[in-house]
Amino acid sequence: MAATIDTATTGPPGLGRCASCGAPLSGPYCARCGERTVEPEALTLRHFLVHTVAAELFSVDGALWRTLRLLFARPGRLSLEYAAGRRRAYLNPFRLLLVAIVAYTLATAASGFGVTLSLGPVTVSMAPPRIQRGRPVDNALDEVDRYRLLRRQFAAKEARLQGERSREAFNDRLAAFVQPASFTNVFLLAAALHLAFRWKRRRFLEHAAFSMHVFSFVLLSSLILFGLGRMRDWLPINFFLTIGLFALWQFVYLAVAIRRFYLPTGRWGNRLLSVAAAMLIYILNAAFITAVQLAGAAIALALA
Repeated sequence: MAATIDTATTGPPGLGRCASCGAPLSGPYCARCGERTVEPEALTLRHFLVHTVAAELFSVDGALWRTLRLLFARPGRLSLEYAAGRRRAYLNPFRLLLVAIVAYTLATAASGFGVTLSLGPVTVSMAPPRIQRGRPVDNALDEVDRYRLLRRQFAAKEARLQGERSREAFNDRLAAFVQPASFTNVFLLAAALHLAFRWKRRRFLEHAAFSMHVFSFVLLSSLILFGLGRMRDWLPINFFLTIGLFALWQFVYLAVAIRRFYLPTGRWGNRLLSVAAAMLIYILNAAFITAVQLAGAAIALALA
């Protein structure tokens, strides 16, 4: 029986076939799906470190840095590029969001404070808190239950929550619910934008891309705040004033992004509308994060 040779992997470029779609190859890239031919050199560790990792991390023209430049410098522009179909030059919105979530999670694991906003008697959380496994339950509740709605439930189980194992189990359950649930807000925001700007006739995926870009900016820009928190003793201004200025920066960014993506025409009317929309989103996000934390604490107490 004659042996067969797989020309898709061993044949020279131009005579083989694409490993993904099977189309004939006439060069290093497939004309049908864009897949690149894999050469033996590309499978070495040296090639991966020198060409793949270095190109992504250190090249100023790499997709990652190009995406971050546009994300931070031009609010809403990255979403416009995505909606216009110019996507190959930038990271996919969902991939960017995953990068931001991972970076934020790693940063908050090393930080010692949460982000809250107080307006008179009303205090809301702006970001998920850092949850320490060995922290006493009453201290954890002081942070996530600022209106003391769960104190009666805690009092009924206070005796069994004093041991180290019980505290760790409570905090593990709280973290397992709060941190993943908090990030679902990105999809709720997309649904809210879809309803609020339905008259713009944008597809839901465009609203979702805008939402993912905004949340990626919020998470990644928060890394700056966490870094400043670790250097608060050397800051030239009060750290709480720093938090206020930082929150103002994120709010202005959101308002500009909304105007650029949804309300590009018109003058003062659309500017006021974009500010009002940003304010509503800001309030809803804070209320959602606060409610998620409260629900997580209630579930953790119920399972204790």
